[in-house]
Amino acid sequence: MKRLKIALLDDHAIVRHGLVSRLQQESDFEVVGVYARSRDVMAGLATAPAEVLLLDFVLGPSELDGILLIRALRVKHPKCRLLIFSTHHDAATVILALRVGARGFLGKSEDINQLISAVRLVASGEVYLSPDMAYRVAEATAANNHGEETNRDEALRFVSLSAREQDVIRCYLAGMTITEIAEKFSRSIKTISSQKAAAFRKLGVVSNNELFRIKHIIEGI
Repeated sequence: MKRLKIALLDDHAIVRHGLVSRLQQESDFEVVGVYARSRDVMAGLATAPAEVLLLDFVLGPSELDGILLIRALRVKHPKCRLLIFSTHHDAATVILALRVGARGFLGKSEDINQLISAVRLVASGEVYLSPDMAYRVAEATAANNHGEETNRDEALRFVSLSAREQDVIRCYLAGMTITEIAEKFSRSIKTISSQKAAAFRKLGVVSNNELFRIKHIIEGI
């Protein structure tokens, strides 16, 4: 029997152990790679190709993650289908992930058996979203298509932000001041201000008000 080759990327050892143990219970699954860092998965897939990669959306502060990692994987390993699992699964995050190449998205709070079903579905060439997530994505897409402040192209600008710029914007949208963000990440106020300015430029906004007008698209990414 041909077995489905699966790889896993998550920066938490306990999560990796639990997922591998469950995946190996399926007689038609073969776990060919288990990774803690984005650079390792990029290299590992070259020597041990996988048909499906289970991918945590948010990794450590020094890691390439999120939308940028999805895009990089799609370029380097286009035959590998990406199934995202994350505690960050608001509609905007899911929409962007699917647009840049993910084949499925599920929250870490979902039942582990649902993840097994999602792996099989994605491997078959289908797209996986839970019913609730699919509803929220459809609702958000419909709202955006009816003239809200942003459009698809504007939303996709967020993918060009560096991981640190994304950190700054996430915290800023959460109501933190530049000083508080600097303290949180042990960076200087000048550095945080520069990263905020760079993020504004890439997002195409020139004021705090404009940033908050696109909050419903980029929040949580």
